[in-house]
Amino acid sequence: MMASGPGVVIGFDGSAASIRALEWAAGEAGLRRVPLTVCYVREDAAAVDPADTGLEDPVLARAVALACSQEWALHVVPRLVGGPAAAVLLKASDGAEMLAAGTRGTGKWSWPGLGSVSEQLASRAACPLLLVPDDGIWRNGPVVVGVDGASSSHRAAGFAFDEAHLRHVPVLAVCWSPEPGEAERITMPSRCKYPDVAFCAVQAQEHPAAALRARADIASLLVVGARSDDDLPSMARGKVADELLENAAHPIALVR
Repeated sequence: MMASGPGVVIGFDGSAASIRALEWAAGEAGLRRVPLTVCYVREDAAAVDPADTGLEDPVLARAVALACSQEWALHVVPRLVGGPAAAVLLKASDGAEMLAAGTRGTGKWSWPGLGSVSEQLASRAACPLLLVPDDGIWRNGPVVVGVDGASSSHRAAGFAFDEAHLRHVPVLAVCWSPEPGEAERITMPSRCKYPDVAFCAVQAQEHPAAALRARADIASLLVVGARSDDDLPSMARGKVADELLENAAHPIALVR
C-alpha cells in the first residue's frame, strides 16, 4: 500500500546488508503502524528525473516488492533521490521516527565500521539511527541499553523502552556511571510510562564496549546514546561505537 512518508526510513542500495536492514525496518514500521519510506540514493543527481516515481528503477522496485512481501500490512513509499548520500539521508531523517541502513553495502555510503557517511548520520541524524549487519544474529531477547549519566542516555533509555514495549521483551540497562542507582534514575520516566516492561540494571566493571558486547549476545537490539559533533567525547562518537560496530553481530541503534 502507498502512503505519504516518512515514518521509518530505510536507505536501500540492493546489497545483502540493505536487504536485511529492509526486513528489520519493515518490522519497525509494522510495529509502530507508520509508513515505510524506501530511499534509494543515486550519487549522480542528473540521472534522476524529479517526475519519476522510482518504481521504474529495478533496484527500488525490488525493494518495494520485498517490503510488501513481509508479514506486515505496510504503507510503502518509494523514493528515488539523486545527490550525496549523507545529505539525502540526513534530510530524509528530518521528521522520521527512525533511519535504518545496513552495515555493509555496495555503494560509497556503506558501513565497514564507522565510515564518513555513517559518522555524519550518527552525529547529525534527526532521528534514531539503526544499523543492521548483513550476517547478524537476530534474537528475541531483551533490549540492551548503555547508560552513563549523560543527557543522551535519557533519550537512549526512552527509545529502548519504546522498543521493548512494542516487542514485548524486557530492558537490560548496562551502566558505568560511578553514581549509585544512576540507571534507575535515568530509566524512571520510562518505567513509569511502561509498567508492563520488565527491567533490570547491571553496573559494568569492564570497558563500556566490552560490557555492552557481552550482553548483546542475548539481546534483540543494542541501544546507545549518540551526541552531536559539538558534544564530544561520547559513546557513539568515540571508540565505544567504533568497537561495537566493528564486526557487529547484532542490530545497533544510535539515539542522538
